Amino acid sequence: MDFIAGTKNYAAEVRTLRRWLHQHPEPGFSEHKTADFIAEFLTANAIPFRRTGETGLIAELKTGRTGSTVALRADIDALPIVEENEVSYKSQHQGFMHACGHDSHTAILMAAAKFIKDNLDQYNGKIRFLFQPAEESPPGGAIAMIADDALDGVDFVYGLHCNPEIPVGSISVIDGPMMAAADRFLATIIGKGGHGASPHQTVDSVVLAAQVINNLQAIVSRNINPQHAAVITVGKINGGFRFNVIAEKVELDGTVRTLLPEVREQVKNRMEEIIAGTVKAHGGDYVFEYQYGYPPLINHQQNVDVVREVGRSLLGAERVIELPFASMGGEDFSYFVDEKPGAFFRLGTRLKNGEQFPLHNPRFDIDEEALEYGIKMFAGIVHYHNKN
Repeated sequence: MDFIAGTKNYAAEVRTLRRWLHQHPEPGFSEHKTADFIAEFLTANAIPFRRTGETGLIAELKTGRTGSTVALRADIDALPIVEENEVSYKSQHQGFMHACGHDSHTAILMAAAKFIKDNLDQYNGKIRFLFQPAEESPPGGAIAMIADDALDGVDFVYGLHCNPEIPVGSISVIDGPMMAAADRFLATIIGKGGHGASPHQTVDSVVLAAQVINNLQAIVSRNINPQHAAVITVGKINGGFRFNVIAEKVELDGTVRTLLPEVREQVKNRMEEIIAGTVKAHGGDYVFEYQYGYPPLINHQQNVDVVREVGRSLLGAERVIELPFASMGGEDFSYFVDEKPGAFFRLGTRLKNGEQFPLHNPRFDIDEEALEYGIKMFAGIVHYHNKN
């Protein structure tokens, strides 16, 4: 894979692409300028593509030689976060920011497509490039792309994500479960309202809600096998309207994260049992809604091994870091690896100077030197499957 050293010649261009994307962040299913920018780039480089949905794009290069069809995916949407960085490429779309690195993922895939086209004589088979909208907006953009034949004829699919916790020039990998199922629940705790001075004439929904929140935490600590990861978070509470009135109802809104399908169902069922038991014991009632989000992202070991081998070859063995455990974050790349063999890995983007802020933080940024390593990994993975 000596020719892949040529990715360094694309370092300046991928940085320019990333900065334009960073300045023009758009939320899920509204990435119209972003999609047009990608389309113009693909057209300028004579890379065939088609639109999917309103903002997705599917590009493909055909070598004309027998081989596998390998798909590479990047998410293109941003977050509703006000950027606090003072940089020349600061967001120009007030209230929105690429705080999760999707600008980097997209720029890497654009540059990788150009690099592979420029070196197409080194490859066999077909290479597909998936520019996916709305990763941050469940139900996400992956399902619609799959329904529009994004994976039709694909043999393997790969994706990457920024990792601000590891240094530039490194990647991190893990076999099996890598990211959690990301579900949402809504519970309305119903009591009997009344005067704050006469609690004996009421059923206090605020007190019931407090008990429900505390009791839900016992599911993880007392019902789930300690070896199996699970998180229950009540992120929002809404109830009451006056200081001296006992509220009729309280609304709870939260998330559940699990790695195993059986644990996912166990948590869901146990939640309703606990909510029902708690409120009924005090004369209250409830409404419970559980919304399934992204399934867990489960890597295929043989494809993680491909990422490992390519990483060791191109970056060095010491730069391939084994993740000790899965993340409880969610990622709709899970739908792609549910359909086809593939793997998701993380790309080191930690800043060399200054404080590194985490993903989804208004001060998040990357060391742009990492972008060239992303191109290198994508180009190397495709070449591993389709050497010429």
